Amino acid sequence: MMFKTIISKILQMMIVLFVITTLTFILMKLSPGNPVNKILHLNTTQVSQSQIQATEQKLGLNDSIFVQWWHWMSHLLHFNLGTSFQTNEPVTQEIASYIGPTLIITFGTLIVSMIISIPLGIFAALNYHKTLDHLIRVFTSLSVSLPSFFIGLILLFIFNQKLNLLPTSEEGSIAIYVLPILTMSIGMCAYYIRLIRSNLLEQYQSPIVEASRLRGMSERYILFNDIFKPSLLPIIPLLGLSVGSLIGGTVVIENLFDIPGLGYILVDSIKSRDYPLIQGCVLFIGCFVVIINTIADILSLMMDPKQRYNTKDGINIFKSSRQSQHRQEGDRHEA
Repeated sequence: MMFKTIISKILQMMIVLFVITTLTFILMKLSPGNPVNKILHLNTTQVSQSQIQATEQKLGLNDSIFVQWWHWMSHLLHFNLGTSFQTNEPVTQEIASYIGPTLIITFGTLIVSMIISIPLGIFAALNYHKTLDHLIRVFTSLSVSLPSFFIGLILLFIFNQKLNLLPTSEEGSIAIYVLPILTMSIGMCAYYIRLIRSNLLEQYQSPIVEASRLRGMSERYILFNDIFKPSLLPIIPLLGLSVGSLIGGTVVIENLFDIPGLGYILVDSIKSRDYPLIQGCVLFIGCFVVIINTIADILSLMMDPKQRYNTKDGINIFKSSRQSQHRQEGDRHEA
């Protein structure tokens, strides 16, 4: 059954990537502007019409949209993402040069968010409707209502301009990632703190806890095995979903903090109408996000053996909901 689930996820990934790349290709072709203007610098230099036509012919821009799409897909099947219009470098090489900072910010944000969210979510649930719970809820309400770029500007003003503690453009220094990671973590923490708090409170009132108390189990056993573990397991697949929003957020954050990452080069390529680089970046981001989500789903399935999948009409269907799991576990404890 696990093998069928993995095959199904791979097929879904291929369909999603095909749709993403095709839509990106069509939208870029329909958008106003011509990459030849940027390549030949038509705004600042005098270029003959024959030279413009020769450049368009060389880049294949005179072909129909369908022919250009077919060339793109055929090259993609050979793992060839093309050549950048601006730098004349392979797109894969360009992506490899800029992907490092984006991955550092993305996974750094995930780690910092979990370090902050899990303790605060637990403290809020253990102090339900007390002062600490209210303070944490106020923090989450404020952080979720402020856009990331506004939080980034505040942190940039305090730590860089006023205190001069953290650099933003010192090449080769890990300190340049502190403010971007903190900026993105503040907004993400709010969501996970609320999720952990609500899961803990829901699990505390579940039949599993009642059955364990009737059996005379210790409060420590109930706290860690019947409350914490089932409450934190649903976070794993959600972390995979968060990767997509984080990579999307790096487009703004990298430009705000002047960090040369994938989001930074993507914005620059859009301005210059560098079609191969835009399509390559979108394809890489889509592939990365889908793979991370697939891994998160498989890990969640492996860590929670109570989940089962039924195959019906060739489609994997989730067999049991959280409520049915509670009832089954409660029956097992009572037995």
